Amino acid sequence: MHMCCQKICSKFVVFFLFGFAGCTMPSRISMEGEGGRTSYNNAIQMTNSQQMLLNLVRLRYADSPLFLDVSSITTQSTVRSELAPVFSIPGFSKDNPFKLGGDISWQDQPTITYTPLEGQAFATRLLRPIDLRTLQLLCYSGWDIDRVFWMMVQNFQEIWNDPDSEDASQPAHQRFSEVSHLLRHFQKRGELQLGVQINPKTEKDQDLHEHSLQIAFPVDGVEGSRLAELIKCDQLVNGRYLKNVELGFSNGGHMGVMPRSIFSCMAYLSRGVQVPQEHIDRGMVRISESNHHEEEEWGEVFRGLIAVRWNRFAPKNAFIAVQYRNYWFYIDDCDMHSKKTFALLLQLYNLNANEANIRGPILTLPLG
Repeated sequence: MHMCCQKICSKFVVFFLFGFAGCTMPSRISMEGEGGRTSYNNAIQMTNSQQMLLNLVRLRYADSPLFLDVSSITTQSTVRSELAPVFSIPGFSKDNPFKLGGDISWQDQPTITYTPLEGQAFATRLLRPIDLRTLQLLCYSGWDIDRVFWMMVQNFQEIWNDPDSEDASQPAHQRFSEVSHLLRHFQKRGELQLGVQINPKTEKDQDLHEHSLQIAFPVDGVEGSRLAELIKCDQLVNGRYLKNVELGFSNGGHMGVMPRSIFSCMAYLSRGVQVPQEHIDRGMVRISESNHHEEEEWGEVFRGLIAVRWNRFAPKNAFIAVQYRNYWFYIDDCDMHSKKTFALLLQLYNLNANEANIRGPILTLPLG
């Protein structure tokens, strides 16, 4: 019986040794574990979001933003395995015990390179007005056109989207809001068409063009008539309203569509950063020169666009949070409007800030 147990245990030891030597767990850990690709992916995504939120808060305090780019990540994984006597195997006598065990260790050594994004080229990309083709691309890729317009458009048909602008007849943001909501109404019904018309001035210089944003929507219905009235559209083509809104100023001196830059988008959204009363009282944050009623109205606007809250302590239910000036600033994980706007800002930044020239298909409307 004793010899039988020894033979069985000998086979078990051989099997254990081969199994231990051929274990694939370290390779799975290096790819999927705490030091794996997914973990680095999640970490970079989180830190990119934290960096953007931190820069929004900085702009709210009139501080300068700064971007660091993760230019490279290299990692080296080391696995060490060792057999050692650690536990008893049943079946051996007390006078001649046999113990078998194992030890395995894994070490990950990452090297991450950060590059500050600065200099004239990067500043130019941040301050350059957003291309109309980018606006069109975002609208056709599933983003709500009202959210895109609120964030990316400074002026549309002489309707200013500016917290400090004033209109004697009607607050400017109310008219801009009505236009963007009507556009969204037709977009949801699949009845809105957006085109970009580009006419090169010369064949040799392709960087100089006259841009215009083309908008087509149905004639029938109260919504179509109201939108045509707001944007001063009287051209009918194939039973649809068609409006060509020129980029910047037209030849007659009228304002068309004026896109923001990435930097101005960030400055605009920074108005949605709520700040402690202590900082307001100390004059650390700029307060709008408009009256209190208009300030409340803009508070409502940004609550539907983005709301960055503050707390003295680390928030528990935060989608993203950063610490700044001894306070925590965060976006609530249940605030879908803010999360969508923040995601749109990140996508816009990735589309424009990292490439000097954005080139894509030019989609014009086949009307007229």
